[in-house]
Amino acid sequence: MDITTRTDPPASRNRLLTLAAGPGGLICAFRFGGGLPLRLNWPDILGGSPAGPGQFTWMHLKTADSRIHEWLEHARDIPEAARRFLAGRDDRPRLHISDDGVYGLLVDLKMEADGQDEEKGVLHFFLDGTRLITVRTRALRSTDRLRRLIEEGTDYGCTLDLLAGLLQCLHEGFLEKLEALTDEVDDIEASVLSDRQQADRSALSAVRRQLAEFRRHINPERNILGRLCTLGHDWADSDARDRVAQVIDALHGLAGTIDALYERAKLLQEEIASQMAEQMNRNLMVLSVLTALLMPGTLLSGIFGMNMADVPGLQAPGAFWWVLSLMGLLGLGMLLLLRKLKLF
Repeated sequence: MDITTRTDPPASRNRLLTLAAGPGGLICAFRFGGGLPLRLNWPDILGGSPAGPGQFTWMHLKTADSRIHEWLEHARDIPEAARRFLAGRDDRPRLHISDDGVYGLLVDLKMEADGQDEEKGVLHFFLDGTRLITVRTRALRSTDRLRRLIEEGTDYGCTLDLLAGLLQCLHEGFLEKLEALTDEVDDIEASVLSDRQQADRSALSAVRRQLAEFRRHINPERNILGRLCTLGHDWADSDARDRVAQVIDALHGLAGTIDALYERAKLLQEEIASQMAEQMNRNLMVLSVLTALLMPGTLLSGIFGMNMADVPGLQAPGAFWWVLSLMGLLGLGMLLLLRKLKLF
């Protein structure tokens, strides 16, 4: 999950500053453009520590701390609409582009989600030529992956290039989840082909629910992100736009994988339903044959079971065994008739 401290390798320890005491809502902050990424502390952010030519920052925040909301409210160098958006509670993918920068919302996977909690999380972001600000409520996979890459020394050329790196991490997180779901569907398919479908229906329903949720958010997300390739701002260089375009192409492929896996899960559910219907038909056939075999005997026993004085054979010795034999012969005759009619 997102953390604020780590043990740095000796090569980079001198270049990464320990995050000083600040609000719990500050997860991490880095400055780029001077060699290895430099970790910033809260006083650097409050003091508006100036960045040199070609330098920019990434600030990753969480909304649980009221001091983060207060800082956003008074950060006059961020457009008012962007400040309201970063502190808001929108949960659908969107992108707004203006002369002052870009802000929007990405749907991502949470770091941890139990069976009672949905896996989807949201990330608000603001982007201009000197900074990328990301705000989240729950720990997300993409930002955690990006933070670890930066701590390992990965550098980025501009803020749009950094956002492309974030989108790449988002794509990799969804890809890992889809690979896990694909393995689950493979196991279910093997079980279905082995005619062991009792637990498969509920498992497939869970898979289809997750895939439907991914498809509902990935499709609009990749469509709106395509607008980043047309940014005309000075800080959006062509190499960064090309990298964004590559990531968006990967998201298009991800959407195709989701659709294919969803259809595969749907077909497996239909196969399970077909197997269950076939098994039910076999059971009904067996019950029908048994009913047909027992029907003559049931009729005969009902007739001789009438409580009347003139029932034939009532006083005759051995009459019970004669009637029982007659019932057996009628059942055998009914069986031969069913076989002749190819009903059994």
